[in-house]
Amino acid sequence: MAIDEQKPLIKDFILITLFAIIFSFVVSDGLRLVVKKLLQIPKEQMGIVLWGDTFFLRIIASFISTTAGAFVIGTFLKSKARLAAVLSTLPIVACWSWSLIYTTIPAYQLNIGNSKYFLLPIIIIVISPALGYFGALQGQEYLNEFQRPGSILNIRWPHWFWIFPFYLNKIVAIPVFTLLLLWRIDANSKIDDNPIFSIIFDFGNTISRIIVFLILMSFLVSMGYVYELLTAEKIKWKDGLIILGHVLLLSAVGLIFYR
Repeated sequence: MAIDEQKPLIKDFILITLFAIIFSFVVSDGLRLVVKKLLQIPKEQMGIVLWGDTFFLRIIASFISTTAGAFVIGTFLKSKARLAAVLSTLPIVACWSWSLIYTTIPAYQLNIGNSKYFLLPIIIIVISPALGYFGALQGQEYLNEFQRPGSILNIRWPHWFWIFPFYLNKIVAIPVFTLLLLWRIDANSKIDDNPIFSIIFDFGNTISRIIVFLILMSFLVSMGYVYELLTAEKIKWKDGLIILGHVLLLSAVGLIFYR
């Protein structure tokens, strides 16, 4: 894809970099809620950096959130996107560097730390800038699809002021948890060899699969519809009520989810 090499305005460069940092943090927060709920980790063990005893899940969550923020930058900037994406990973690198220097290394030196928690910050510190770079590259592949003036991901700027605090982490956490719940039900199925037998003799799990699958599809379809409304040229008052209702519904589900 040919990309115009015109230099971005400094204002746009700074704003989209800050936006990506916030976007990554909120996505990470949504994944944090999933991990906490799925593994039943006590609240006091869920910090900004470490999430209980998790290792691979923490790495995966960090990589997903970093790539997501960098991807957004790639869809916004016509040039300097990779630089902005790498810069957007600096807060992540700083947080994990602080954890490594002031928490992990002292504990390791006192022989009270686990070696995997010594590797955890190092892996994230080293790989995050690279993920930012390649995430921006992927985002630039879709640059022409997100060219609506005054918007990010074709959603106008003002909407992000309520999407960040009230919506984004929920549209990450709830579908991902529902998908993992569906996988857990399937993994707990008693009969796997014959799907017909599984349906007949493991009827409880079959009903649970259907219900959870329908819930997941409902969430995904409704989120897609809300995105269409948010990217419309003009949002009518009826559409605004639909968006508000959807946000309130996810907030209600979130209250149950966060308990």
